[in-house]
Amino acid sequence: MSKNIYILLIVLASSFGCEKVVEIDIGQSIPQIVIEGLLTDRDTTHFVKVSRSIQFYEIGLAPVTDAIITVNGDGETYNYTHNPMAIDSMNGYYFSDLEYAGKIGADYLLSVDVAGVNYSATDTMHFVTPIDSLSFSIAAHMSEEDEQDGKIYQLLLYAAEPQDTEDFYQFQFYRDSNLIAYPDNIYVFSDVALGSSLNGLPSPVLFRKGEMAGVRIFSISREQYIFYTDLANLLNTDGGMFSPPPANPRNTFSNEALGLWQVSAISEDSIRIDP
Repeated sequence: MSKNIYILLIVLASSFGCEKVVEIDIGQSIPQIVIEGLLTDRDTTHFVKVSRSIQFYEIGLAPVTDAIITVNGDGETYNYTHNPMAIDSMNGYYFSDLEYAGKIGADYLLSVDVAGVNYSATDTMHFVTPIDSLSFSIAAHMSEEDEQDGKIYQLLLYAAEPQDTEDFYQFQFYRDSNLIAYPDNIYVFSDVALGSSLNGLPSPVLFRKGEMAGVRIFSISREQYIFYTDLANLLNTDGGMFSPPPANPRNTFSNEALGLWQVSAISEDSIRIDP
């Protein structure tokens, strides 16, 4: 499956150096903790996923099931419990014991203890611009595959964008309430590219007649924007001789943990493609 990456305002830098032979001892790889967490402004339970990287030739991540996880913010401490419903596919997932909603402007500290080692990261919940309305039109450009599949309509988004702050956004798109799967599609924006308003911003994905087309906008921090940019570059590398060596996306976790702690406000809307 091809990787469809849509990134605005990324400065691509390439350099050419002398050829050098590098010996890699893959037998000495040290497993690292990988943490994925999302906290939104929705009053619901929130999740944190903890896993451990495995050996070079193996596939996937090993779930960590004995971590101690808390989130501190707004003067409150929220405890998380591992897989409270005991669902096999949820091993490694921790859910907040209580439903709660993040607040705009508040800082939230995620603390994850694994075998006596603490991994932590802090993120701030930023304002997200509300969606004013959605419409749709026949796309000016489409692939032959999309046209044959009936995907000829693009979603058009209308919203104001505040100019007195530096803002970053992640977009997710839905087809009949089903997420158009991440990480095959990564859409992040800096507000510098958006101007003062989103006046019919076209979606990078196309829809069929009769489908319910949805969009969800997440406010993200500069650090999250950098993380997704790095991830997009990693997924987009062709492995050629002039491609930079692969590197893990930059993140803010302590003690060399990998992953992302994302604290986001959400704006969303949907429309039926009914021309």
